Amino acid sequence: MLAAGLVLAGCGGSSSASGSGGSSVTIGVSGANVNILPVWVAQKKNFFAEHDIKVKLDVLTPTVTSSALTSGSVQFLAGSAKNFLDAVDKGTGELTVAQTSVGVPLGLVISTHFAKEHHLTKDSPLSDVAKAMVGSTGGSSSESTTAEVNLFLHEHGVDTKQMKVASLSSPTIYESALKTNRIDWFCTSEPTPLQAQAAGTGIVVANSANVPAWEPQNMGPGNITVTTNSYAKKHPDAVKRFAQAMQEAVQYIHDNEGSTALTDIAAAESPGIPLDVLKESISEIDWPANGRMTPAQWATAVKFTSQIDVIKPDMKVTEGTDWTNAYLG
Repeated sequence: MLAAGLVLAGCGGSSSASGSGGSSVTIGVSGANVNILPVWVAQKKNFFAEHDIKVKLDVLTPTVTSSALTSGSVQFLAGSAKNFLDAVDKGTGELTVAQTSVGVPLGLVISTHFAKEHHLTKDSPLSDVAKAMVGSTGGSSSESTTAEVNLFLHEHGVDTKQMKVASLSSPTIYESALKTNRIDWFCTSEPTPLQAQAAGTGIVVANSANVPAWEPQNMGPGNITVTTNSYAKKHPDAVKRFAQAMQEAVQYIHDNEGSTALTDIAAAESPGIPLDVLKESISEIDWPANGRMTPAQWATAVKFTSQIDVIKPDMKVTEGTDWTNAYLG
């Protein structure tokens, strides 16, 4: 859950744009994780206010983010490039107007019981980890996440077909299942893996720092700011204000990486997560110097997303139609 520091929108969502009178919009987010730090920063550092735009947040499940956007119940998404490309492939008319991170901070954590049983530590060679996972039971939130695990395993001649993978829906279930040995490992984005490690439940053995396929430069845009082409045409000023506020938030994060200010902002919206976990999670994300995107980055994103079977490798993502820097400063 998001902390009370952010205003949550009701189910309907709303939008008004009135020229110099400012704008009110709703942004959909898929949960409280460090990927949406730019939204929190834009709120706490008053970047939205400085651009004369009032923002409400609506916490959505990942499966309904795209439908919420296309229905107009939210006007923007702080979403993943993976989900965006899936939506573009389906012709939903979504438009990315800013990049807020590069890559995704994935972490694969094994239970302490499994680690002891297989004599593994956080410094064990990844080949040893992969081989030990044969015959194990893991946890994953989606087929695409399981495919991301396979990108790691395939480097060592192993596949998730050689193990059981349970479908898990929330961080709470991840940690509980790991603690009770119902699963031997799980993979998801930070801070959940590091939180499990801090609690003594598991050990993070693979992340974007030691798995080449998960490195930011091999993923392309991670989290992005998304609207629809139709909304952008009707309310270009609101889109410009929102996109530039997000751009300033990203620039602030990039310029203040490692600062207690960032950790404090994240902590205010992430009750119960240790400060050192939040700090390390933030450090694992590649924060761009600004929100601008390039054709090469989107080509990388298409390649990565096709490798995890979300889209086909020949999919085209077009500047001006699917993504644009036109609203940025």
